[in-house]
Amino acid sequence: MHSTPAVAPDPHLDRRGRARAILAGSVPNLAQWFNLYLYAIFAPYFRTEFFDAQSPDSLIYVYALFAVTFVVRPVGSWLFGKLADTRGRMAALVAAVALMSAGSLALAVAPTERAIGGWAAVILVVVSIVQGIAAGGEYAAATVLLSESGTRGHRGFFASFQGATIVGGLVLAQGALLVLLIVGDRASVSEWGWRAAFVVGGVAGLASLWWARGLRHPGSTARAATPTAPSTMAELLHSYWRPLVWVMLLTAGGSAAFYTATVTVPSLFRETAFAAGGAPAELAVTGVVLVAFVVLMLLQPLGGALSDRIGRKPLLIAFGATGVLGAALLVSTAARVTAPPVVFGILVLSFAVLTCYLSVNGIAKAEVFPARIRALGVGFGYAVANSLFGGTAPLIYHATAGQGGVGFLVYLTVLLGVTLIAALAMRGGAATALDAPRV
Repeated sequence: MHSTPAVAPDPHLDRRGRARAILAGSVPNLAQWFNLYLYAIFAPYFRTEFFDAQSPDSLIYVYALFAVTFVVRPVGSWLFGKLADTRGRMAALVAAVALMSAGSLALAVAPTERAIGGWAAVILVVVSIVQGIAAGGEYAAATVLLSESGTRGHRGFFASFQGATIVGGLVLAQGALLVLLIVGDRASVSEWGWRAAFVVGGVAGLASLWWARGLRHPGSTARAATPTAPSTMAELLHSYWRPLVWVMLLTAGGSAAFYTATVTVPSLFRETAFAAGGAPAELAVTGVVLVAFVVLMLLQPLGGALSDRIGRKPLLIAFGATGVLGAALLVSTAARVTAPPVVFGILVLSFAVLTCYLSVNGIAKAEVFPARIRALGVGFGYAVANSLFGGTAPLIYHATAGQGGVGFLVYLTVLLGVTLIAALAMRGGAATALDAPRV
């Protein structure tokens, strides 16, 4: 499933240059995902600040707006993908992170529903749209930047740092929640704690740009190829529709599984623990989830390095097959288990399976597009599938939870089956567009 090769990175980059490339792509990426996951993790706490506190559907509303951030991601992938393919990967990354940080700072000072009524929800909608556009653009820039940084035989390891920093954002967001629960309680987190978290996230995003400003990517911060016409959506849809469809199919189940395993399941563990043992039980499970996220983060480079030895295809097949068999069991178990050691074991096992997708999906997608249209192709394909199946996963679960969540379990299993089929259709072991000589 590969397109005609076009451009490859300089094979003579020294080790220091590659390390700087990892840092240049990873640190802003970490800050970006930290900001995005603050919303997902703190949503159960700030929902009553933007919607009627007496409404039983307020949690569905906030997760519906979380889904909005995914719906608009194709717009961001189009805007920032063109920027990355013409002005450079780092330029697009900087612009996307700055936009995300501005959204977090705006949310931190937003008035509540008690102060301005329904306009509070309007502000939340606007911020969700802005951050969704930023997330859609950032994914492509970071994926391509890191994929192009390594040489053949090491690209999986380099690209896996995107997955590591995505999870790193989860670690930071989960850590922020744990600290706030330690110094306060659920009520204080709902009243002011979430605002403090968004301030930290916004400032961290801007600080990451200041820190990375001197780290110039050695291979792709300028233009992705020799002077050519800018990449266009028409060209993508006409000449590269096959790899584009493949990227969408691969992303469908992977994205739904990722948000289920990292947002829905940990939230279920926390709520189940609180219902059974109150605040102390919730705090204990929150700490366990944080440690499990650290394990997931550390697994990413291992998965990437393994893919450099055995290929991306075996890992993706293992993810799809195991997911089809076990995803429903994972979700249904999370609503019943409260013992911290058991919670930890379940999460680590599920995260090991998730690593087979998360650590290699970015490089697998980058390898099917030539450089001049790579950011647009990777970003748009990911954004469309992610908007349809990823961000909607928490919403669909909570909307069907009253009926036992059976509909969601079927939905998730079918999507994982689609990803498995895409993995089976993937070519393995052949040279890719990233291996082509520089023109």
